[in-house]
Amino acid sequence: MTFDADALRQQIPYYLTAAPAQKVLLAELKALIGGADKGYFIPRGYDGYTGEMLQGDGWRGFQIFSFKSGNVNAARGIVLSNSCDVSAENARVLPPNVTFAPIVKLSKIVERFKAHGLDGEKVASRLTDIKAQRVTNMFYLPADGLLDEDHVALLDDLHSMPVEIHRQQAEKVFTLSMAGFYLFVFKLSVHFCRLHEDVDRNPRVAVA
Repeated sequence: MTFDADALRQQIPYYLTAAPAQKVLLAELKALIGGADKGYFIPRGYDGYTGEMLQGDGWRGFQIFSFKSGNVNAARGIVLSNSCDVSAENARVLPPNVTFAPIVKLSKIVERFKAHGLDGEKVASRLTDIKAQRVTNMFYLPADGLLDEDHVALLDDLHSMPVEIHRQQAEKVFTLSMAGFYLFVFKLSVHFCRLHEDVDRNPRVAVA
């Protein structure tokens, strides 16, 4: 799978499509798709959302249940829930949950590749695909700020927990930039919403 930033122009909201904002955003998207290791995050000194939970945020304080051991383990994760759905400002009758994907070190994924028998050339090729966002179930996150090395978010390993429980030990790791956020949403749409699945769902008459 390859993302074409120019083809994504129609998905960008109207208020971002006027020049020069459109040109800037498209240029940033192209850079990220091209494997750039800068531009994914809002720099910490300029991040005005350090106390808010937004879709695409990286946080510490998530909890994951292990089906193998039965234990609950602490984890870093990226938020998939919509920002409004987990906002503390929105009153609800039912307490909200936050859905997240674990963030793991890319070096750990490399170890798995090698343990699976992949040689150096194939590992390098897979790393290129991951960094170019061509692997649908992984969202690449380069080393920057509180991420001391390259990571990936595992989009096929989702978990949920009460927002209030998470807030008790929450610590923000990063806020995605505008380009990083839109790339993240594009990845989610491709991973979860591929309409051309080549399955004919029209009703059929059973033949006796």
